[in-house]
Amino acid sequence: MAGILLRKTNLTKRARAASKKQSMFLPLDNQLLFFTTIMIIAGLIFTYSSSAFDSMSYFKRQIIFDVIGVGIMLFLSQFYSVLQKKFSSVWMLFISWGLLVWALFQPAAANVHRWINLGFFNIQPSEIAKMVLVIYLASYLSKLTEKNRDNTLLITPLVYSLITVGLIVAGKDLGIPALICIIAFFIFFIAGAPVKGLIYAFLGILPVLGILIVAQPYRFKRVITFLHPEDVAGSTGYQLIHSFYAIGSGGWFGKGFGGSDLKLEYLPAAHTDFIFAIMCEEVGMIGAFIIILFFVWLLIHGIRLALNAKNTFNCYLMTGITLCIVLQAFINMTVATGIAPTKGLPLPFFSYGGSSVVVTLAMMGILMNLAAVEKKNMLKQERKI
Repeated sequence: MAGILLRKTNLTKRARAASKKQSMFLPLDNQLLFFTTIMIIAGLIFTYSSSAFDSMSYFKRQIIFDVIGVGIMLFLSQFYSVLQKKFSSVWMLFISWGLLVWALFQPAAANVHRWINLGFFNIQPSEIAKMVLVIYLASYLSKLTEKNRDNTLLITPLVYSLITVGLIVAGKDLGIPALICIIAFFIFFIAGAPVKGLIYAFLGILPVLGILIVAQPYRFKRVITFLHPEDVAGSTGYQLIHSFYAIGSGGWFGKGFGGSDLKLEYLPAAHTDFIFAIMCEEVGMIGAFIIILFFVWLLIHGIRLALNAKNTFNCYLMTGITLCIVLQAFINMTVATGIAPTKGLPLPFFSYGGSSVVVTLAMMGILMNLAAVEKKNMLKQERKI
């Protein structure tokens, strides 16, 4: 009898230990995990296909970027909430500024200062700054109450946002600053910032944007090209016109994977900024529409997770991260289709590039962590009831 009781006691202890071990790891959102897996696989396929002039070289490096990104994503999916409590978002923002300043003193690549050359790897600080600013804004604004949420207390996050944007613009990049401004506007809005203040800030940015465009001849040419690409098809409109050729020649069902003709060095940046045009050529409008639907699903699912969040910080950050990925994807697609002027924004998960891939997957890891933490807290409350 004593032996049976002892055996039962040991089994109970083992069960509890196993249960405790399982509870150490947060259960990931299966839908987010499925979405990320599909996009990584599709991204690798199109990176291989679009870089036909040097397929294996870019493809191998993209695999390395994805592996690093997935590792960071899985780590953050489990421990981001813990790290957030230990590391100040303000100091993270200051570090990102330091990286942006460092990039300004690096040798120019294609007449811009966007990368830090580490020898074996180039870092694009603006990608990191974009993510860190969203974290900072979510952290700062979540601490404000209804009573102190006025224009005076919003000056600090607004100034910090403008400093981040200014440092990126100094490196001759307007794409990411434009994206940051849109995302910051949405985060301020959902945080309850006075609408008048947001309107004044928006109106104040417009003339500055106009000056920045006129001050640089190549930016002004991009605007002219966007309005009348056919008139400059042999010069500044070459890229956009050939993007149209790629999209149009794909028809409804495309030429099949690897069947693109325009990627054979007819379309510049076919594996980076204009990869969407090659995707349209190879999988057609039906395939492109499916890819768009995936991003629309992420937008809906991410916003739903944010709205259901009980923690204000989690709500703001999930909204910011979701918009960061989805809006960048939509802006990239509008550029390739001629709906918006040309900007150097990669298509998340698809465009070749280390910093973009790693930061995108890091943001997905944070989103997974916040979703898991919210679900865990909700289950705890249900058990108490």
